[in-house]
Amino acid sequence: MPVKRDSLSKQTEYWKLVMKSQDLRCIYSGKVIDPNRFSLDHYLPWSFLAHDQLWNLAPTLPEVNSAKSNNLPSKEYLGKFVELQYLGLIKTYDILEKGKWKKQVEAYTSELKLVNEDDLFSLGELKKSYERTINPLLSLASNQGFMPDWQYISQSNLG
Repeated sequence: MPVKRDSLSKQTEYWKLVMKSQDLRCIYSGKVIDPNRFSLDHYLPWSFLAHDQLWNLAPTLPEVNSAKSNNLPSKEYLGKFVELQYLGLIKTYDILEKGKWKKQVEAYTSELKLVNEDDLFSLGELKKSYERTINPLLSLASNQGFMPDWQYISQSNLG
């Protein structure tokens, strides 16, 4: 396990690039994300996976990311997470030079065990790959003591 986390500047730039052409909503709160004020959430906690690969990162509101902490998200968020990832892949494919895009997304194909790169352009195939990868990891992380089934509850809804 690494002792300290690396900078997320490259991953932040990736998501800023997506937000230049598309408004994004936080997968947990549903609120529009300000491209000048957002956090990157590790869908599966960094303290579990110990990496900062794009396939596991999603832009969120900073307060939502703080509230989630090292908890495991409820399965209800997986569909929105995959749709956000798909949107990022499609948008950056159109914007980035192809060699740079391939380098940025190579972890998707290897970590999600996609048969070929074309599966990145199929929301259905991408979702199946995420489910095959994430669901067992959620169970394993839960067995290791990470709090499962986290759901975001806005402070304004508590009042």
